Amino acid sequence: MNRPGRSQAPVRGARKAWLKGVGAGLLVCALVTGCGGGDDEKAAAAVKPGPTVTVTATVTATPALLESQVESTVADATGAAEEHGYRVAAHDASNKDASVADDWKVCFEKYGRDSVDFGAVASGAPCPKADGGPIPWPTMPGVIGRTYAAAATAVGAVTKGEISVKASYKDEKVAGEHDDWKVCFQSPDAGAKVVGDRDVTLWLTRSGCPSATGTYKDKTNDPDYTPPVAADSGSGGSSSSSGSSGSSGSSSSSGGSGGSSSSSGGGGGTSTTCEIVSNAGNCYNAGQFCRKADVGSSTHAGNGRLIFCRNEGSRNRWNY
Repeated sequence: MNRPGRSQAPVRGARKAWLKGVGAGLLVCALVTGCGGGDDEKAAAAVKPGPTVTVTATVTATPALLESQVESTVADATGAAEEHGYRVAAHDASNKDASVADDWKVCFEKYGRDSVDFGAVASGAPCPKADGGPIPWPTMPGVIGRTYAAAATAVGAVTKGEISVKASYKDEKVAGEHDDWKVCFQSPDAGAKVVGDRDVTLWLTRSGCPSATGTYKDKTNDPDYTPPVAADSGSGGSSSSSGSSGSSGSSSSSGGSGGSSSSSGGGGGTSTTCEIVSNAGNCYNAGQFCRKADVGSSTHAGNGRLIFCRNEGSRNRWNY
């Protein structure tokens, strides 16, 4: 029943407006989310998330800086390089391509990002001028005429071998301080290649070098030395002479075993016969050296007396 004084149009209009709003909302819901389910919702629920893909980047670390290993042994250089993270290789730095040993000396080093290659030579050898070149072995210096001190310094610059000294003369002995002695001969000769720690021999003298080793500075010390016979052989041999003027003739007497001397009267000179003579053809005198072959023999001396060759230790001498 309608009440008087009130219009119904606004109510109907409001209801229509509400219905339009609800319809529009339902339409939007259906388009966007399905509004409560349906086939689209079931399909969306059936879709599973895909696997997660992880990408890993490998980064190579650069080894720590390493100080130069030149002059170190291969063993020490290898240990130091490996401690710093390097991969190590070693090769013969000469032109021989030999197998490298731990005690070889490093001459060259070539670094990569994480590696190092050492070029080395055998212990005691000098490094070549370039990797793969020949070993520049030193040569023996000429030291003849220098003092021993100067010669030893020069030799020590090319070899750490032993330096032996000998006397240049057989009757001279090198003993005690000899830095100022003179070098007469050397071995190896000047200019010889000194490979490794080669030993050296030097022949020394206080003064005046001989022409060759093995000679005597004092010739009288030589067992084979024969001194010249004095011009006046002296008197002491047996002799006979004429006792009166006007008589002539000669007589001879034996002066010893197998030896004789004779003299003629009238002022003639004395002559002596020697059974054994020196290499120079002279008669021996007492006190002189005699040859080994004459030991035990006797002869007449230049003065006519009988002398004997006896072994007296390291020397053989003629004595009465």
